[in-house]
Amino acid sequence: MTRRVKLGVLGRPYGLKGGLRLKTEADPEVLAALPRVYLEGRGLRAISRVEFAGGEPVLYLLGVEGRSAAEALVGTEVYALPEDLPQLPEGTYYYHELIGRPVFLEGEPFGEVADLRAAGAQDLLVIKKGLREYLVPLQAPYVEVREEGIFLVEPPEGLFE
Repeated sequence: MTRRVKLGVLGRPYGLKGGLRLKTEADPEVLAALPRVYLEGRGLRAISRVEFAGGEPVLYLLGVEGRSAAEALVGTEVYALPEDLPQLPEGTYYYHELIGRPVFLEGEPFGEVADLRAAGAQDLLVIKKGLREYLVPLQAPYVEVREEGIFLVEPPEGLFE
């Protein structure tokens, strides 16, 4: 089964023509480039257009005509298929691409990325080593994302105790 990438949750309808606000932190350019989304429990739906109202994305899905049809979808989780996501510039990654990657501490194998968590100002890598989990700020200057894995170079003392 293809792993889906969660985009967010459908919020309240927008207007009378079937638009739905999307509660998301996804990049607007990514949303605008998607041809379709997967609606939890309802399958794939083509996107007819994406608008922005007050900085919030509004999705118009093929087959969702009118406000009452949109109201029936409120609260539905929305996903993208990885193959539908636009290519990123070399050296940049979608967060879902980091999960499962090996982690190296000063060049030696240490663990693997189990998850990523939003934590306000910066996102955290959840690194699993055996039964332990470590939370490491992804944007930290000692974190290097490379093709072969995540490298932690000269992290602060005590971070992994």
